[in-house]
Amino acid sequence: MSTNKCLSIWQSLKPEPPQSIFKRFDATHPLDFYLGLDGEGRHLLLFVCSEEPPHMMDMRTITLKKSLRDDGRWALLWILEDFVLLEMFSLLSEDLIEHSRNIDGRISPLNFVLRRLSSWRSLLDRASDNILSMTSIRGLCGELVFLDQLIDQLGGNQAVMSWVGPFGADQDFQFGSAGWEVKTIRPDAERLMISSERQLDSVDKNIQLMVVEIADVSSSSDGMFTLNIQVSKLRKKLSSCYEALLEFDNRLLIAGYVAREEYGSVFFKIRGLASFTIAEGFPHVSREMVPAGVVNICYEIELKELESFLIERVAY
Repeated sequence: MSTNKCLSIWQSLKPEPPQSIFKRFDATHPLDFYLGLDGEGRHLLLFVCSEEPPHMMDMRTITLKKSLRDDGRWALLWILEDFVLLEMFSLLSEDLIEHSRNIDGRISPLNFVLRRLSSWRSLLDRASDNILSMTSIRGLCGELVFLDQLIDQLGGNQAVMSWVGPFGADQDFQFGSAGWEVKTIRPDAERLMISSERQLDSVDKNIQLMVVEIADVSSSSDGMFTLNIQVSKLRKKLSSCYEALLEFDNRLLIAGYVAREEYGSVFFKIRGLASFTIAEGFPHVSREMVPAGVVNICYEIELKELESFLIERVAY
């Protein structure tokens, strides 16, 4: 997804203060989205719908206003207050527009936009550049590689709903009494990091540790992929199940992902996927082992010590 179209439209507008000026984003879009500039030069996004929007709190550096139009419809207006975040505002604008382009007729357009907007709030509350770190990019790629497999096992809806890592759950995936914690490593890794005493605690769940080995490669390597490519692959896989696709997109946003050119310039290749059972004797720290008053234990496990707990290893 590129921000070029939004920027191009905004740059083409010539407001005459104090009046605002608007231009429809796309005449073929089923919903009424407009980009605009007000008399002060502030960038605007306007959504016109038939339902009355609820009262909403402003977002970070973005003011939200609603108004009743003369034709009886409602206008929901986003106003960018800080020009420094224009790129992020462009991403938000195109994201709302493009993800609603194929909206399911059973879903209210306003509810769709508000649901998507809710996920954006957590993203905008983060660091100013909102670009995932390399560690986060690799970790997200590993989770999406496993999600791809889980869709084949559980189906789209259940697989996507099981992906609870973006919400800060103890394991990245939970389904019934099962849990899967996904760790992404490089081919030369000797250890993996466990960030909490709860991640591998199998007291109330049957937990498996999934270790995804991902190598850094060049753009010409066979089988290479980027984070953007992996997301597009899963969106295509979920395209026949609209609710699953909608939920997948929302969880990606909560995880901090929105399609950016930067994520298309770092190339990876899957080398292997191994699953391990968290059984008696597995080298880990559980909650019952931690003294009272001690919380958030972070530790490393030597990979060589996991071999006796191996369930399956698949090489790519």
